[in-house]
Amino acid sequence: MRNLIFFNFILILLFSVSCKKKEHVANVVNYRLAGEEIILPDSSNIRPKLKIETAQKESHQLQVYSAAKIKAIPNNYAEISAPFNGRITESFVKLGQDVDRGTPLFAIYSSDYTDAQKMYLQDRQQYLLAEKDFKRQKDLLDNGVGVQRDYETARTTFENSKSELEKATASIRIFGVDPDKMIFGEPLVVRSPIHGQVIKNTIVVGKYLTDNSNSILTVAEISKVWIIASVKEKDIRFIEEGDQTEAEVTAYPGEIFKGTVYHIDEIVDEETRSINVLIECSNRGEKLKPGMYATVKFTQRPGLSVFVPSSALLQYNDRNFVFVQTKPWHFKKQIVTTAETTNDRVVITEGLSGGESIIAQGGFYLLDAK
Repeated sequence: MRNLIFFNFILILLFSVSCKKKEHVANVVNYRLAGEEIILPDSSNIRPKLKIETAQKESHQLQVYSAAKIKAIPNNYAEISAPFNGRITESFVKLGQDVDRGTPLFAIYSSDYTDAQKMYLQDRQQYLLAEKDFKRQKDLLDNGVGVQRDYETARTTFENSKSELEKATASIRIFGVDPDKMIFGEPLVVRSPIHGQVIKNTIVVGKYLTDNSNSILTVAEISKVWIIASVKEKDIRFIEEGDQTEAEVTAYPGEIFKGTVYHIDEIVDEETRSINVLIECSNRGEKLKPGMYATVKFTQRPGLSVFVPSSALLQYNDRNFVFVQTKPWHFKKQIVTTAETTNDRVVITEGLSGGESIIAQGGFYLLDAK
């Protein structure tokens, strides 16, 4: 009986101690809420686990990376096809050959061209006759033996024939032919419209072509090329025309190709939410080939940027935020926009202006605060 009384006493004592411990734990408040603020009282167990630092504002050149593609500059690129229906009679160039503006590329015989030649020669003959008659009628009228009506008729005929000759001349010159040096019946010699290199050549002597055939020859000047970078909408504000860039291609690992931002498109691609940026790049050794893929690094002009430790960043609904201390042990969430990470420090482009006290480590202890 005595043992049973002693055992009950021990149970009562342990229960009393347990209740006191629970009461003590219950009295410990780690945080409380006041509107949007989280307040840590003196008794909070979280305080020692937090590291408070200041968001630093430092001189920095922001860097943005983007996927890109090499393209020939349109003004330095020409796809050449048959100007009319006809048969190729001769080829003057080879693949990879350098050509100048006006260099013969190939000759093509066409009845369309022959008709244009015939029309030009006829119109020129009519013009010469009309000019001769007009001068004669004018001379007669000036000497008082001409008739005004004959003069007016001759002048009208002369002006009409002159207009027709101008049209016929234009139709010949459009083929790159000097009408004064044209020989009737000879094939048309198609010439290069630009200086460059023959980068495509599918000319087959004797092949009949139509005026809607695909191009048979391409000439491009690729000592300079365009690098077309697809820049995310959120990063376009860091890029300006005239900025310097660096590009790398997989074909030449470690080699840097420097360029200059030439133009920023005005339209956003609605599917990719990106904007095309045209970069003019010197193509030393013509290593950059149109169609190659590249990675471009844009470097913003020097300026001040806000840095925070990467451990300070937390996420809420796919948005980054940090805890900012409004006064000692009072914190609130601040949504931020980030850029690059350097040496475990993140560049903040929006949300902080620098000088704010933030939780650099341990902010996750406050994530349960509602």
